Amino acid sequence: MFCGDCGAQTRDGAKFCPICGAKAVDSGELTVDSGQRTVDSVSTGYQPANIQTAVPGPPAYDGRGFQPAEPNAQPSQELVRAGTQTIVPPPPVYQYAPPKKKLSTGLIALIIAVPLLIGGGVGAYVLLSGNGGADDPAAVTDAPPPVQSAELPGVSYTYQDRQPEAFVEFTAEESVFPSNYRTLESLVTFTGYCEYGEMDVMVEVEVPGFTQNYKQQVHLGRQVSKLRIVPPLVTGDIDLNSEKMAQIIYSVTEADTGRVLVQESQSLKLYSKFDMMWGYEDHWDAYTDDILAWMTPDAAEVLALKRDAIDYLSYVSDGGLNMLVGYQDAGFFDNVYDNTWAQALAIQGAMSDITGIRYNNSVFSMDAQQRVKLPADTLTSRSGLCIETALVMASALQSTGMHVMLVFPPGHAQVAVEAWPDSAEYFLIETTILPMAQDNDAWNNTVLYLNSDEWLGYITGEGYYTYGPCYILDCELGEKLGIRAMSN
Repeated sequence: MFCGDCGAQTRDGAKFCPICGAKAVDSGELTVDSGQRTVDSVSTGYQPANIQTAVPGPPAYDGRGFQPAEPNAQPSQELVRAGTQTIVPPPPVYQYAPPKKKLSTGLIALIIAVPLLIGGGVGAYVLLSGNGGADDPAAVTDAPPPVQSAELPGVSYTYQDRQPEAFVEFTAEESVFPSNYRTLESLVTFTGYCEYGEMDVMVEVEVPGFTQNYKQQVHLGRQVSKLRIVPPLVTGDIDLNSEKMAQIIYSVTEADTGRVLVQESQSLKLYSKFDMMWGYEDHWDAYTDDILAWMTPDAAEVLALKRDAIDYLSYVSDGGLNMLVGYQDAGFFDNVYDNTWAQALAIQGAMSDITGIRYNNSVFSMDAQQRVKLPADTLTSRSGLCIETALVMASALQSTGMHVMLVFPPGHAQVAVEAWPDSAEYFLIETTILPMAQDNDAWNNTVLYLNSDEWLGYITGEGYYTYGPCYILDCELGEKLGIRAMSN
């Protein structure tokens, strides 16, 4: 017997080849022809070694993609059996090469023409074409037709269709001291701009019962516009006797259409007309100038005090002076300075003996909020702090046309009046001497004359009879700084 696979001889009756393990074949079934071994139709798959077995080749690429090989394609490799081993050559390595595309002649013409057009400036330009003539090597009979130009669809930009849109913002104070109101940088700050165009808007701000209605038209564009708004106070009486809550109402409307863009309100704490904020810890006199809002030379109560002062003046001059003449020489005194001294003394005497004001010896602090009465309220209540009696004196003297200053030594308040215009010499008035004795010593201590050097030493804290460095506030600055008395 022989092996049906490798042909090795096996013992009779063996089922498998001891060499390769294949099924053995009976020798009666084996025939030899021209050196070739074959088996009949009942053999179990053996094929002669020189018979080629078709192995599918690599897929063919026809320019449109890979396609499967033809069923009858010739084998690209063969299986060779040598002894007991089957040698299979490794499969070939395939590399993908994308097809080379030819540019259409129309596109070639466009690529060539555009640079010439751009580079030619205002001069002539040449448009070249790849299929223009028979001599053109690019002209072939099987070339595709030129690309036909097509109109681009209409292009629209959404932002060009948008309407102008305003963006606005308000910031406002949360509390206001009426005495500080006229020196506010702003009660309300308006900020706004416009996208996608420009717009005119009307800005309005009001605190009902406290201010008038502020209105201003603003042109908004891409640039940010900013307004610092301090609406004017209402005319007439304002109820400021006590602290209260109010509302800031602000709005923005489109000027052309009246369309409301913003309409809002915000709470505002209004302190009373008596509340004074002197400053803060690091700058104790930051708001001291605002005390000029308490200067009321035209108040009815102050004018009545002046009338009482004339009576007192007549008394101390034995009838020689019967009017407050300010800086006029009444001819009664040899020294004109004495006219100023006598008028200041008469006002203090009227406060002491006629009106009957008494000094309220309470703590005076200029580094925090303090309640300060107006001169009219001090005269009505017939008592006051040093700052309150000083304000009464300063208002009455200013009513006569004299040059008056408020003097603030550390923890105290006094009044100074210039002895004569442009003299640089002053009378220092201590308004807390209440009641005031009716004798020359008391009078001279109440209205003390200081020459230029003495005055300088006093306010710098280096002279005699001084409390220390003083803060001097010229009462004429009230009009120049716009600090005016609050109406009630």
